[in-house]
Amino acid sequence: MTEPASPRQGRTALRPTSRSRLPQGALFALLLQASAATASDTHLLDIYAGSARSDQVSAVKWDSYELADGEVVQFYDWYAPAIPDLTVLMLTQLSDDFGIIWGVSFGERGEKYRIDPALHLGLTWRLRLSEAATLTTSVHTLIGGRLRESSCSADYGIFGVSEVNCRLAASLLPPEETLSYKFDTPGWKESRVTIRFEYRF
Repeated sequence: MTEPASPRQGRTALRPTSRSRLPQGALFALLLQASAATASDTHLLDIYAGSARSDQVSAVKWDSYELADGEVVQFYDWYAPAIPDLTVLMLTQLSDDFGIIWGVSFGERGEKYRIDPALHLGLTWRLRLSEAATLTTSVHTLIGGRLRESSCSADYGIFGVSEVNCRLAASLLPPEETLSYKFDTPGWKESRVTIRFEYRF
């Protein structure tokens, strides 16, 4: 079986504050079939670091802003993980033309954000159009893997202390409005459908 393609004003003092789914019956039946498959039918599909959610965080880690007294607040320590989100994907073949994609992502954490671990589940099947032509379709989704960002408490002097989006504490937005711009992305948004046509000459 052809393996599917694998899925990157004033001083502000900050401190941390605390796709489609298969019916349950069909999913259970597929898992039973997969458990009955021999070890020789299961293959390593891919291992990779990072994800679209990880890239979303990485895009801001080089940013910074300057406080009223000239102190520069760097984002790197807040948004640079010690270990990037690592994913391991496997393919279990149930027949020559049908298989289950499954795996795990271990998540990622920085001082101001967290990506939860996730389970990967998908299907891939091949349609033989002729002796030379095949059409392979794969669907893949994540269960878990939500990206969430922490807020900060900012001291705005005479305006008091407010909860604020850490990245936007020095912006012109009112503190309460910045909170709606915090990262909050569920893993299933990285679900995808892949279609590949192959013709052998």
